[in-house]
Amino acid sequence: MKNTNYPHSLHDRLLTAVLLCWVLPVLSVMALAGLLIGRNYENSTRQDLEGRAANALEQTALRLDTVFEDSKEVSYDGVVRNSYRLYQKDGDKAAFYRTVNEYLNQNFARNERVPAAFLTFWEEPDVRPYAASRADFGYSSQREYRDSIEQDLLEKMKEVDTGILLLEYGGELYAARNLLDSHFRPYATVVLLCDKEILFQALEPVREISENVILMIDDTLLLSDSGNLSMADSRPDLPEGQSFTESVSGHTLCLTAEIAPFDFWRGAPEVRVAGLFVALLAIPLLFVVLLLFRRYITKPVDLLVDASKHLQDGERGYMITEAADSREFQTLFEHFNTMSTELKNQFERSYQEQQALQQARIKALQSQINPHFLNNTLEIINWEARLADDDRVSAMIEALSVMMDGALARDGRSRIPLREELRYVDAYLYIIRERLGERLEVIQEIDESMMDVLVPRLILQPLAENAVEHDLTPRRGGRLSLRVRREGTDAVIEVEHDGTMSEEDRASVEAMLAAAASDTEISGQVGLKNVRQRLNLLYGEKGTLSLTQSGPDKILARVRFPLSE
Repeated sequence: MKNTNYPHSLHDRLLTAVLLCWVLPVLSVMALAGLLIGRNYENSTRQDLEGRAANALEQTALRLDTVFEDSKEVSYDGVVRNSYRLYQKDGDKAAFYRTVNEYLNQNFARNERVPAAFLTFWEEPDVRPYAASRADFGYSSQREYRDSIEQDLLEKMKEVDTGILLLEYGGELYAARNLLDSHFRPYATVVLLCDKEILFQALEPVREISENVILMIDDTLLLSDSGNLSMADSRPDLPEGQSFTESVSGHTLCLTAEIAPFDFWRGAPEVRVAGLFVALLAIPLLFVVLLLFRRYITKPVDLLVDASKHLQDGERGYMITEAADSREFQTLFEHFNTMSTELKNQFERSYQEQQALQQARIKALQSQINPHFLNNTLEIINWEARLADDDRVSAMIEALSVMMDGALARDGRSRIPLREELRYVDAYLYIIRERLGERLEVIQEIDESMMDVLVPRLILQPLAENAVEHDLTPRRGGRLSLRVRREGTDAVIEVEHDGTMSEEDRASVEAMLAAAASDTEISGQVGLKNVRQRLNLLYGEKGTLSLTQSGPDKILARVRFPLSE
């Protein structure tokens, strides 16, 4: 009889304890204070960010515009163009290099915004003047530029007319512009290495109050939120924040900055002190709550876990004898005990049913003819045929005896070597040849490397028998092809024979194969059903059997299964 005198609800006990300590009102006050302080912080920060961002973008645009003007000066002051024109006339490469190199040094050797400047002539690739304003830009840095950057950069400049192109290599920013001759054809490219620290120095005050600062030029990412160069090919997803734009020599510079989230504890020290005070008062309450959880939750849960382990270890019918201190867990204990008892009863009933089924199978086997006796009888008949010099009958009896050996499976093996399986099917086909004569043509195409591969026992004979009984015998003969090959990690067995399948035949075969795969009882096609079921047992979904019309007046049975490792 169930106990109807339940304890008080666990939910009621915990709710009463929490409400008595005023947790909800205190948390509500603190949340409201944080919301008001955070909103005030956001408004003031937004105003500060607008001023800093506008000023930073203006300074960055001026410095970037200066670099653009430096490259434009090389293109328009005529020194490089005149020197190149003179070189084309007199061919004095040394004088040409000296003149251009001195020109670069005069313009960029003291330019802090441009640590290095390069000139590359399209038709004179070995003339490579350069200038450097930084001592750390030595020979190795120049060589790295020439070997790793120059060729790729020039390929991109072939698609650029007179405009300037910003490119990023190895975390460095380069500004490149083509130089045009009097016919407005590009003959050289000037490349300026930009100093990122100087160029983007004005953005530092913005990063102090913004956690996500992105600088873009013409819808192309120039500076990522981490402060690194990242010249992306596609437009990135911009953060939700303030956006500012500035025009630079025909280019659009866009700065997007997101306001950093308000840190409640650092931004409001008074609220932090009040929160710590409330936390100290809540420590005794926490101790009480832990005791309640120990008594009303942890302990009954442990009892349920321990009981489930007993059940898992085979102790069907295990009962929880202790009583719970809450209504919910007391109900769970009773349900568990009921389930455990029912599981024990079902197991006992199932065991008794299995015992009865086993006894029935034994009686059924005892009522059948002993196959050993039948095999021995065939051996006696075979000797009588030999004594009578009837070789044909003797050969047929021997073939039938081989088939009996395969069917008996005295060794209990479910899989045997292919050469042994072929021996059984050859015995069957020998008997069928004696029956149909020369009207039956058998062709075997066997991969010799698979002779020792393990295949399911008696997988071939049912396929051959299906072909003979359903098509070849009614036709009084025909061609039967037996093929075994390897396809990747699978073995493929095919039995193809003369015959046709009607729509009714196809539907019947599909229904039979589907029923065999699900172990559903269905009449007809016993041999094929047996093959499909054994493939399913041995290989699961990887073992397949199909029966299709492979061509005009041809039926193909194909078996596929994984090769044994």
